[in-house]
Amino acid sequence: MSMIPIWVHFPNLPLQYWSPTCLSKITSVLGKPIQCDLLFSSMSRLSYARVLIKVDLLSALPTTINIILPNGMPLLQFVVYESLPQCCKHCRLLGHAESLCNRARRHKKGKYSTPDSIPM
Repeated sequence: MSMIPIWVHFPNLPLQYWSPTCLSKITSVLGKPIQCDLLFSSMSRLSYARVLIKVDLLSALPTTINIILPNGMPLLQFVVYESLPQCCKHCRLLGHAESLCNRARRHKKGKYSTPDSIPM
């Protein structure tokens, strides 16, 4: 179960990209958009856009997105993830990081051998 909903902020996103269609395109790079927060929808908070996105914690989560503006100029948009839970990419479980994973440590110490390393 590595797919979970996470709130994502897009600080200083230009106002012309605050439409549901534009945000859907931007957020689809990260995962599946679920909903915008109320302050975004009512444009009561203009410092950042905030969207709930279903992301895969086992994939690399980018901290920036390249957006091509209508005039052809690129915009490097920063992405801020709210409250990301720890996820171990080695054992594919939530709740601990790979650096704290007992299975990963044992694997690195050589207690588990791969078929390529079995002596004949």
